[in-house]
Amino acid sequence: MSVQSTLTVAALAALLSAHTVKAEQGSATVASEAMLAEFSSERIEQGKKMYKQLCLRCHGPEMNGGNNAYDLRIFPLEQRERFFNSVLNGKRAMPPWKDVLSEEEIGHLWAYVGTRGGAIKR
Repeated sequence: MSVQSTLTVAALAALLSAHTVKAEQGSATVASEAMLAEFSSERIEQGKKMYKQLCLRCHGPEMNGGNNAYDLRIFPLEQRERFFNSVLNGKRAMPPWKDVLSEEEIGHLWAYVGTRGGAIKR
C-alpha cells in the first residue's frame, strides 16, 4: 500500500469528529463506520472519474475554484448535506445536476471532494 493510499489518522479523526461530536458513544461508532464506508477507495476513485468529466472545467484540476467557481479544497467536511444540496440544485453559476446525477453518484463526488481529491485515502 502506497503512502498516498494510506489514510492519515489525524485527518480521519478530524473528519470523524466533525460528524460525531454530539453523538452518544454507541451512535458514534455507527457514524464512524458509515464515514469509512462513504470514503472507501472505490467511491473515491469513482468520484475522481466523475470530477474529471463534470467538475474539472469550472473547479479546476486541483479543486481550487478556477473560473470563479468555489474552492472545493476548503469545503467544510461537516457540511455534507450542503454539498449534496449545491450539486442537486445548483448554486450561483453552477447548474443543477438533479436531473443528471443520482444521489449515489453525488456521493461518489462527495467522497472525492471530502478526501480533498483523494489525498486522504484509506
